[in-house]
Amino acid sequence: MLPSNLTFRAAWSALAGLLVVAGCGAPLTTGQAPDFYATQAQARIYALDATSFEVVPPIGAEGAAYWCAAADFARHRLGAGWSQDIYVQKGRADSVVNGRIETVTFTLDPTARAEPLTLIRRAYGFKPGDRFSLSTAEGFCRELEPLPFL
Repeated sequence: MLPSNLTFRAAWSALAGLLVVAGCGAPLTTGQAPDFYATQAQARIYALDATSFEVVPPIGAEGAAYWCAAADFARHRLGAGWSQDIYVQKGRADSVVNGRIETVTFTLDPTARAEPLTLIRRAYGFKPGDRFSLSTAEGFCRELEPLPFL
């Protein structure tokens, strides 16, 4: 014999109530989200300590976005001067803060080069020890600006 519509609704209501009481209806959370600094280059910056920080640009961002964001954070949050060098501490890798891929960790502390300096300098190689002055890194922001429509 098939249950009546009323009995069927009562059974589902009881089951739903039981799941909520059992904790199955509780929203899933991963804890508190870490604080970040948002740059004009649409990157998120996570401070790792007093002088190191992780740059998490939008997916598919070009290399200039990393240096531009690093310069913005070093100048506005860390108070670095224009002649201060910004070093790559860890090249492109998974984020230690949020798990995103293609992040770069920068620092204001001098960092030993991972490879000897070559004649041709790759601005977007992101090897540990690569560096630019803050003013040079900030210059990469101009590469991100849209071209005026003529």
